Amino acid sequence: MDLFGDKRQLNSMEAGNIYFNLKKSIAAKALVNGFKQVTKDKDIHNFMDECLHTASKNINIFSSLLQEENLQSPRLLDVEITNSDVALFSDKLMVFHAGFLFHLATTYYAAAMITSMRIDVAGHCDASILRDLKTISSFGRIMIKKGWIEKLPQADDRKELS
Repeated sequence: MDLFGDKRQLNSMEAGNIYFNLKKSIAAKALVNGFKQVTKDKDIHNFMDECLHTASKNINIFSSLLQEENLQSPRLLDVEITNSDVALFSDKLMVFHAGFLFHLATTYYAAAMITSMRIDVAGHCDASILRDLKTISSFGRIMIKKGWIEKLPQADDRKELS
């Protein structure tokens, strides 16, 4: 249903945004799946599980939107993941990249949401942003717990200084 109450086909901008977000989520899922496979740390493994769950949910929702319109969804990259269990990167770098991808995703979902004239597409983008924000909060917690992130600089407290 669009903003005017009529059910219509996706327009080219909506379909393009959905397809782009699917490609991004599919790439993130494959990368996180590879990271999860090589990490030995339980906390990081659980974080990667949460990332996979979130990405899979978003992929399923947006793929179904394209399928309803008889449009092709991008293929999954899961078959491209090797069976290696040797970490090529540090846990810190893997967690940072996973968190960065979810931060980036919120921006792209927001862009898709504000350019969509269909309420259902905007609603799915909004829900995806909220799911990603939940995953981002886990990212922040694990970075703090591991001592990999510092407190951000803050404005001076002028009341305390005077």
